[in-house]
Amino acid sequence: MIVADLLAADALQLRLHTPSSVERLAWDISWCAPAETIDPTPFLSANVVLLTNGIGLNIEDQRTWTAYVERLVHVRVAAIAFGTGTAHRLIPPGLVRAATALDVPLLEIPQSVPFLQVHRHVTNVLEVERFTAVNRSWELAQECAQLAASGSHLQVVLDAAAQAAEGHLAIVDAAGSVIARSPSASVWTAADLTDVPGAGHGSIPLPMGSGDSFQLIVRDATSDHPVATLLAPAASIIAVQLQTALHTTTHKERELETLLDQVPDWAGVALEEFTSTFRSTGLDVHEPTLVLAATAGRRNLSNAWRIRLLLQSAFNDVRVQVRAGILYAFAQGPLDGADVEDAATALLTACTRELPGQPLVLKGPCHTIDELRLGIHQAGTTVAEVRTPMRAPDLGIRALIASTASSGARAGAHRLLAPVLAYDAAHAVDLLGTLEAFLEHDAQPGRTAAKLFIHRNTLAQRLGKLEGLLRVSLTSLEGQATCLLALQILRSEALSSGRPAVSLADRR
Repeated sequence: MIVADLLAADALQLRLHTPSSVERLAWDISWCAPAETIDPTPFLSANVVLLTNGIGLNIEDQRTWTAYVERLVHVRVAAIAFGTGTAHRLIPPGLVRAATALDVPLLEIPQSVPFLQVHRHVTNVLEVERFTAVNRSWELAQECAQLAASGSHLQVVLDAAAQAAEGHLAIVDAAGSVIARSPSASVWTAADLTDVPGAGHGSIPLPMGSGDSFQLIVRDATSDHPVATLLAPAASIIAVQLQTALHTTTHKERELETLLDQVPDWAGVALEEFTSTFRSTGLDVHEPTLVLAATAGRRNLSNAWRIRLLLQSAFNDVRVQVRAGILYAFAQGPLDGADVEDAATALLTACTRELPGQPLVLKGPCHTIDELRLGIHQAGTTVAEVRTPMRAPDLGIRALIASTASSGARAGAHRLLAPVLAYDAAHAVDLLGTLEAFLEHDAQPGRTAAKLFIHRNTLAQRLGKLEGLLRVSLTSLEGQATCLLALQILRSEALSSGRPAVSLADRR
C-alpha cells in the first residue's frame, strides 16, 4: 500500500493539501499511528501514516511547525493525515507551509470520516497485501527449489528470483564484490550496493551456515510485493546453491592435491601412476578435459567464486583446487550436449567479460592423459605472465622441455649454469636474472635494458660476461635456445620440489 492508495479510496474522502510529487506519493505505508503530542517520534517507525486531530498543536510560530515536521521527516513518516473539525476547523496554514517545504504529503480527514475508519482501512489493506506477498514468496521459493532439484545452476535460480521481483539482483560477498548478478549483463556500482531504504531496494542476508558471508542486493524492483518479504524464502535456496557450487567443485581435495604434486615430477611419476591419480578425482580419463589456471589471493577471492560459478554454468563435472597461489580447475561434460570446443570458447568469452583484469589461462580441451599433464603444467607456468584471461597455445615449449628432460639433460643444465650461479653468489650480482630477462624479451637489448632499468652499455657488459661463463654465443639462435632449455629444466625442478618458480635466481 502506498500514500496514493489512500487518496484513491473514495470511502475515506481524503484531500491532499501539498504539491507532493508522484514519487513521494508512491512511498510504502507500513502502519497507521494516532498521536496528538508535539513530539510523537518516539512512538513512530518508518513509513507510518501519522493520524492527528492537532489537539495538542495550538501553534502560532511558523518555526515551531517547521520543527514539528522536521522531526517527522527524521523518522521517515510516509504522510500526515490531519483530522479537521475537532480541534481545528481547517488545517493550520503553518503546517501546510512546513509540510510543503519539507515534502511530506499532508492529507485532510474530513469530520464526517472517523479516525477508526481510516485505521481499519489501512489495516485491512496491509493484511491482504502481506498475505498475498507471503503466498507469492513461498511460491517463488518452491519454483527456485524445483529449479535447483532439476540440476539448474545458480544463474537460472537467480534469474527466476529477479523476474519475480521485476528488478535487478546481485550476490555480494563480505568484501563488497559482486560474484553473481541478474540480469547477467547488468552493471553494479559501489553506490548500487549500499543499503538504501525505499521502494524497490533492499538487502537480504544469505543463510550460508558457514564462515562465508553473502548478501542478496535488490535494486529497481517494481513488484507490488515488498522485496524483503518476497525474496526471503528464495534467499535460502540461493544460499544452498552457493554452498553446492563450493562443495561440488572442492571435493576430492586430497586427490587433486596429489595430482598437482605429480604433474611436474616427470622423472619420478610415470604416466600410468598419473592416470590412476586422475581417475581417483572422479573425472573420466576418456573425456576431453578443460584446464583453467588463475592467480588466487586475497585481492581476488571473489573472482574464485565467479570462476566456480562460470564453470558450473557450462559444465557438468567441475573440480577446483588452490595450490601455491594458483587456482586450478578441471571441467568435463559441457551442459546441454554442447560441443566441448564451443563450450571452451564460450567460457573464455564469459571470463573476459566478467573478469577482465584477472590473470587466467584456459588450456584445452585435452583429449589424452599425457596431453592433460602437459596442459596443467603449461597453464600453471603461463598464468604468472598474463594480465587478462587468455587461451593457451596448443603447444608450450616449457612444458615440453620439462616433460622430456632426461637425467643427463638435467645434469648438463646444472653444469652449464653453475658458473653463473657461482659468480652471482661471489659478486652479489644477478647475471642469471639478466639472462632470464634477455631470453624472455626475445633477445632484444632495448626491451631487456628497459625491463632491468639499466643502460644498454651495462647490459652489453653483462651479456659479454655471461658468454664467457657459459661458453656459448648469446647472439646465435643455438646459444639462446641452449640457455633457454637449461633455464626451463631448472624451473621444472623448482616446480617439482614444490617451490614457486617466479625467478630461478632464488636457487643461489
